Amino acid sequence: MRRGLILNLLSNVVFFVVGYVIHYFLGNTMSAASYGIVGTIMTVLDFEYMFLSNGARQSLSKELSLRRYAIRDVVRKSMLFQVVLIAVFFSINFFGAPLFAHVLNDPTLTPYFRIAAFLVPANGLFVLLLGINDGLQRFSTSALLSTIYPIAKLCVIPLILLYFQDDPVAGMEVGYLLALVLVIVLGCVSLYRRKDDVRSPGNVKIPFGLVIRNTLSFSIFFIMVSLVLSVDTLIVKSLVVPAAMAGYYTGAVNFGKLSYYLMTAFFTVILPVVAKAIGEGDRSGAALRVKQFMVLVLSLILPIPVVISASSSNLLSAFYHPEYAVAAEALSYLSLSSFFMGMTVMLNMVHTSFSSNRFSDLLSVISLISVIPIFVACAKTGGITYIALASMVCTFVTMLVSLGVVVKHAGNVLTARALWAVCGSVALWFGVKAVFVLFPITGLLQIAVAYTVIYGVYVAILVLFGIVKLPAKMIRIKRRIS
Repeated sequence: MRRGLILNLLSNVVFFVVGYVIHYFLGNTMSAASYGIVGTIMTVLDFEYMFLSNGARQSLSKELSLRRYAIRDVVRKSMLFQVVLIAVFFSINFFGAPLFAHVLNDPTLTPYFRIAAFLVPANGLFVLLLGINDGLQRFSTSALLSTIYPIAKLCVIPLILLYFQDDPVAGMEVGYLLALVLVIVLGCVSLYRRKDDVRSPGNVKIPFGLVIRNTLSFSIFFIMVSLVLSVDTLIVKSLVVPAAMAGYYTGAVNFGKLSYYLMTAFFTVILPVVAKAIGEGDRSGAALRVKQFMVLVLSLILPIPVVISASSSNLLSAFYHPEYAVAAEALSYLSLSSFFMGMTVMLNMVHTSFSSNRFSDLLSVISLISVIPIFVACAKTGGITYIALASMVCTFVTMLVSLGVVVKHAGNVLTARALWAVCGSVALWFGVKAVFVLFPITGLLQIAVAYTVIYGVYVAILVLFGIVKLPAKMIRIKRRIS
């Protein structure tokens, strides 16, 4: 489990580092208005990816880990339903492109949505490969594929420089498509070489209706997640003026989602790990795993959005341009909002292993009904700052409610070490705020160094006070050295 978690974390680090390289290139070569178009296209794709990716991946991961049905039957029927969903979303993007452009008040978006339609089937097939590997506990393989994909996306930069100088948005989409095709080929080759892993001694076939229910349940839940994390960008594009605000907000969103990207490593691993323990009848062992995950997340991930929140103005000004500082307060809220949403997802993955998906379904329905009106009202009232604040409040509420439900089924998952980690992050926010106010840290390299030092010192303090415990192997190595 530990190796899979570390590899998935490294994969996500590569993902966001490469993503920021690409966005640094786009943000510094395009106008804020054009960059807003990139943000709009990627937001719609993220929304669909949430539905296609997490529904099939988490459903496959859970069922393969529980070992209740024949593996090949689970995989075959999951693929069949995924193809149906892919066809639906491809049609929506390709044939509904003019409608998207009309609703978003920008007719130039039509061709971009049609190109984006071809990214849907590629992504849908890619995540099926990830779900199969997760369910078979082959976390190293899924982490490797997830690492190669963002690296391959770097082809966007030479494509734009050499072939799409007049249309960088199209160049970005073509580059992403080529990257997906590459990892799909590699994933299929890997699966073929380990084809014996998908054989199981049992012949019990999974009901197709159960596949549909599981996939749609996870998909609907992740639609809610995507709605909270992504629909705000579309609302800003539609309602907030001037048009440059969409570009500034896109910059804030890119850094705001960092903690959520890191959290995906945890809920990708925690679902099959806890589901396997539950399948073996070890509920106490499953609860112990959850407690361990909570301490790790609150100690190692929470400090990252806290540091970004406390230094948002400096970060946006250094990474993009000084005028992007207008979105600094929005980034302060969005960085915490994404972490709260990541916690919500992880807690719901735990709950589905201990109980059913009904709570997640109910939470999704309530959120889908309430979030959009709240965001629209906030955008009209206070622009990008208010809508970001609303996002933070909504995700904090969903996190607390999800925690309460998990405690009901799995017992108290917040240990004393986890609570001390939360207190440490609160103190960290004020400390970082003071550092960036008192000292002129303005250059991108200076900020990167400051972040590294602050994070390193903070984690060292947590280790010193026993909040984060080093692995036994590392402790033995330290003793030999000393």
